[in-house]
Amino acid sequence: MRRLASGGGCVRDRLLWALLAESGLRLGEALGLQHRDWHTGCGDTAFIEVMPREHPHGVRVKGGGYRKLYVSAGLDRLYGEYVWQLCEAGADLAAGDLDEAFVFVNLAREPRLAPWRPESVYDLVGRLRAQLAVHVVSRRLGHADVQTTLNIYGHVTDDAEMRAVAEWKAFTAGWPAASARAGQAGLCP
Repeated sequence: MRRLASGGGCVRDRLLWALLAESGLRLGEALGLQHRDWHTGCGDTAFIEVMPREHPHGVRVKGGGYRKLYVSAGLDRLYGEYVWQLCEAGADLAAGDLDEAFVFVNLAREPRLAPWRPESVYDLVGRLRAQLAVHVVSRRLGHADVQTTLNIYGHVTDDAEMRAVAEWKAFTAGWPAASARAGQAGLCP
């Protein structure tokens, strides 16, 4: 996860990965953050407030309760860089009140600057799952049971499964075929 958070990709994606890695927020909780929830350090320790509220795509706060999470200065700087890029893209002019706007929004796809849908993030989760064991991802997403992660994001692995089948077929294609006699007896030649 650290490699994804510090590696390439747009600032928004790096912020999302870093936030999930550092805070342990669920994806829905991160997508539900509004700019007013992020309190920059300004000499003190930065923190975010996880607030239960309505979201156009139905994401919610785990357990439905408020909590306050302190974040590192590095994560706070990354958030500042992201807000700067949002303002350069005109988010401050498009939103009636930027404080009430959601932090994670569409940057390139229509509708631009609309709240991100969880479905839009599944490919990012797929990249994460490709790099880490599912139980680690489950913990980072705040799921009590790894099966919850598999139930929600299991479809992300369909492509990976198809690739694995193709690779297995290619791998086994060079194996010698069993002789007729050995095949009948259930033994290898």
